[in-house]
Amino acid sequence: MDLRTLFLAQTCALAATAAMLWFTRSEANRDNGLRTWTIAIASQALAYLLLSNARWLPAAFTTVTGNAAGATSVALFFVAIRQFAGLRHDWRPLVAMIAIVTVVAGMTGKHYAGAAVFNGFVYAVFEGMNALALWRTGQPELLRVQRVVASCYIAMAIVLPVRAVLLLVHGTDVDYLSTPVHWQEPIYVFGFVYVVITNLGFVVMCKTRAETEVRQQARTDSLTGLANRRALDEAMANAIAASRRSGRPFAVVMADVDHFKSVNDSFGHAAGDKILADFAARLRGALRAPDSAFRYGGEEFCLLLPDTDVAGAQTLADRARAQVALPADGLMHRLTASFGIAVWQGGDAADELFGRADRALYRAKSSGRDRVEIG
Repeated sequence: MDLRTLFLAQTCALAATAAMLWFTRSEANRDNGLRTWTIAIASQALAYLLLSNARWLPAAFTTVTGNAAGATSVALFFVAIRQFAGLRHDWRPLVAMIAIVTVVAGMTGKHYAGAAVFNGFVYAVFEGMNALALWRTGQPELLRVQRVVASCYIAMAIVLPVRAVLLLVHGTDVDYLSTPVHWQEPIYVFGFVYVVITNLGFVVMCKTRAETEVRQQARTDSLTGLANRRALDEAMANAIAASRRSGRPFAVVMADVDHFKSVNDSFGHAAGDKILADFAARLRGALRAPDSAFRYGGEEFCLLLPDTDVAGAQTLADRARAQVALPADGLMHRLTASFGIAVWQGGDAADELFGRADRALYRAKSSGRDRVEIG
């Protein structure tokens, strides 16, 4: 297989990928870099088409335009990866890189190897930066695929300068792709594999992140930002399983905003929603690093305190009670909250724990509110 055939094969693969991504685009892809990535693929496809040396165009023209399109794709891939990773980028050095690559291509004319030597060192820098951005960032569920893609970038960052050195050794006075250079064929085969892995990998990265966000939304209360009842049920099952293995206790604390119905009746549901959001923020601020807060339902919240006994749970609940009390705001009276504590005992099921914490909360409410009771 000659190099021109490999270029054309890559052109077809890239064009088909770009078309598929473009026609399946959505608003969700605006911020994850996939739209920029799609344009980069299209630019790369154009570069390979031009560099395959269309017979009806002058070789010098295809060299310049092909290298300009290739440099543009490198810049766009760089931007897309930084968009995905949430990193900043500056267009000015990217535009300068595209301009320099284009000028060098014009100076080398039909001698393909001269431009390839220069580009090999320039593009290797971007490949390395792409690898670094992907390797250092990412959520746990994304790390594996990101590091596979990053490994491809690392490999390409090595291959490109090596190829440039070999071209220098063999001489850069090569008439574009007309003269076959057989040792380059394995490099271009690797390039084809690289194109498949990096493009497929980036799509998988975007898909995995979207799925993670959907799962997170399904487990999060939209008003308060706390985990919801579904997440609480899962966390409770995990906490019980962990305590059964270790024998260490954990505590459940139920919290309820006092006289919340009067807030809604007097000031409306919008004010009530603001109170709940502020309450949740203050409640979360009272927790230690391993603790978790959940919205149980309505104005009722739940705290899950791992590796905590009765004394520790009471100390934390007292701190939370003091912290969540909201100061007066206009016509709105100061709010308080009541707390009920239950500590896991061997053999307890989730319903039993919730039941004891609820009964303790009811005693706190019936005993005057703004207090902590132990179940």
